[in-house]
Amino acid sequence: MNLTGQTALVTGGSKGIGKAICFALAREGANVVIAARDESKIRETMEELKERSGKALAIQADVRYEEDVKNLISKIIKEFGRLDILVNNAGVAYRKRLEETTLKEYDEIMDTNLKGVYLCTKYAIAHIRNSNNGKIVNISSGAGLHGIPELSIYCASKFGVIGITQSIASELEGKIKVYVICPGGVDTDMYRSLFGHKPQLKPEHIAKKVLELVSPDSKVTSGKIIEVYAPPVPQF
Repeated sequence: MNLTGQTALVTGGSKGIGKAICFALAREGANVVIAARDESKIRETMEELKERSGKALAIQADVRYEEDVKNLISKIIKEFGRLDILVNNAGVAYRKRLEETTLKEYDEIMDTNLKGVYLCTKYAIAHIRNSNNGKIVNISSGAGLHGIPELSIYCASKFGVIGITQSIASELEGKIKVYVICPGGVDTDMYRSLFGHKPQLKPEHIAKKVLELVSPDSKVTSGKIIEVYAPPVPQF
């Protein structure tokens, strides 16, 4: 695979799944734009990428806010002149029973996990449409396929990501391919803070699947739901 000359935007790209995706894309030659709320974290990730000869740009942005997203896309086009790949990865979660979840927490989850996908996709489409390898990959969750106790709002947001993916895949059919990845539990800071243990599935497993989907040679049908679970433990 060769993504040299292509530009990829990864939201929530400073840690966990997003960071692994950034490094995977950079290894294939893409210009990688790392976007997240924490400016110090995205700059750390950018410097790590540059040390490995990757072309990277760190842009502080909160995907909940339209002006942040418009500014993000504008800076990408100014710097690289193109946008080929969008990975909507930014996400937050609170583990609480529904009646204990505050409206503020509800808004943060829904605005980050779902409205962020809407805003980034809305303003990226016009530029991705000009690419010969236009791809949008949305990161949902196994919790977007099955309701999980104490994660009702998170589940609702991730169910929504699947719905918006399938809808825009139909709207953009023929020019931009759109996919949604639904991982099982992944070994990230967020997962460990919610559940207190390390699952077998690693961020690099998700990054590998993203690479398969954004490859210019990918034949995966647009709109497809891709489930990713931990590899089986070898039996000896």
